Amino acid sequence: MRRTSLRALGLLTAAFTLTGLVTATPASAEPGPNLKVTATVVQGRYLPGDEIPVDVTVTNIGDTAAAEAKGSNYTVSGPYFTVPRGAWGDLENEGPGASYAPGETRTYRVIGKSMYGSKEDPTVQFEVYTPGDVDYRDNTSIVTLEHVPAGTTDRVAGQLYGDANEDGVPSPGEGLAGAEVHLSGVGMTGELMTTTDAAGRFEFAAVPITPNASIYFWKIPNGWITPHTGDLRVDGSGSQTALAIKATRPLTDVLQATGSLDKASYAVGETAKATLVLTNIGNRPLAGLWVGCDPVGSGQHLEIADTQWGDFSPAKQAGTLAAGQRLEITVTGKVPEKASYFGRVYLTCYVDSKTASSGPVAEAFGKVPGKRADSRGRIWTDKNGNGQWDSGEQVPNVTATLSTDGGKLVSLAKTDADGWVTFPNVAVGVYRLRTVAPWRAVGDTDVYVIAPPYGFGDWHQQVVRR
Repeated sequence: MRRTSLRALGLLTAAFTLTGLVTATPASAEPGPNLKVTATVVQGRYLPGDEIPVDVTVTNIGDTAAAEAKGSNYTVSGPYFTVPRGAWGDLENEGPGASYAPGETRTYRVIGKSMYGSKEDPTVQFEVYTPGDVDYRDNTSIVTLEHVPAGTTDRVAGQLYGDANEDGVPSPGEGLAGAEVHLSGVGMTGELMTTTDAAGRFEFAAVPITPNASIYFWKIPNGWITPHTGDLRVDGSGSQTALAIKATRPLTDVLQATGSLDKASYAVGETAKATLVLTNIGNRPLAGLWVGCDPVGSGQHLEIADTQWGDFSPAKQAGTLAAGQRLEITVTGKVPEKASYFGRVYLTCYVDSKTASSGPVAEAFGKVPGKRADSRGRIWTDKNGNGQWDSGEQVPNVTATLSTDGGKLVSLAKTDADGWVTFPNVAVGVYRLRTVAPWRAVGDTDVYVIAPPYGFGDWHQQVVRR
């Protein structure tokens, strides 16, 4: 919002009478309160969206105390400069205002933000008024909030290293070569990419200025784990040219985890006992360990209270294992109703620590029999080699079967003219799909039979000639 203060119109009413312009004694010589305002921008390298502090100095140069003084600011030109409620302190418009004795001076640091949307720097008027002020000409101060010029670029560079000796700093030989480095930022039109050299070093020579850039890595060699590096300020000052980004070894290097359930089959609502076995295969103790289960919240997992994990609970994250130690943790949980629609209840738990990531995952499952459903899918062959089904690639009149993991035949059916096959009234669960000669199913041959309303829809299975 831009406007001229209505209070400034007092200059006109003071300068004119009904008979025309008159000559008056200089206002500064008149008795009464007289506030003088000076605004100064605190120096800095500012980008759009930054907080910019402005020091507003208010002095009563009159011979009478000023009361009910209030401050405000208005954007004269350029992007809008917004100031939050309370920024003016006792000069806030919603309050009773401030008082100044004759000769008293106070400085207020008014902090606001310049908005996006223009390459022009904002010009802002700061003003403070008090009733009865004898000279309104010095109650305002206009400043330009200078930003780093649009189009400025900066250099971003650093080194990606694998902290093999765990000293927290890059050492000779720890650079990770050949990793893809990706950089993006607020206001940037696209992502930049480069590759680390033989010493793990990387450089982006002309990065557009941005208040918030982030770096992530792909194709990291030898299984190293890299962080997502965010909140990088690129403002043309060259402050991001010596980044040292530490990669760590995955927790799976030194920690193993296995899980098991006490039974092969359960009913809905039944309490199952689960055992998680953790083994430290490294030569150092591990600390800050914790266990999290049902990572995607599918609702098919055992309902295990976090408190059962003790020091290994996500809330505590205080589990420990000595070098070479094997630890069994036994917990219990109820089988949820949703598991009966899928035919399985799961124990899926991942193990992480405060200082390391990519820990092991322990999995186990038990059957939850009862519900049945139809399963429908299309058998096709990739005639044009594009890796996806296209019209005309269906395989008609081929016999397909569903079998258990142990090879027991569950259902048999034949595809129609469009390659569709339906296995009716099958017990929910996971099965293997097979086709008879001359066709052979390839890729993932798992078929999930799920009862409504949770079904995933029709499936597709690629086959090739034997």
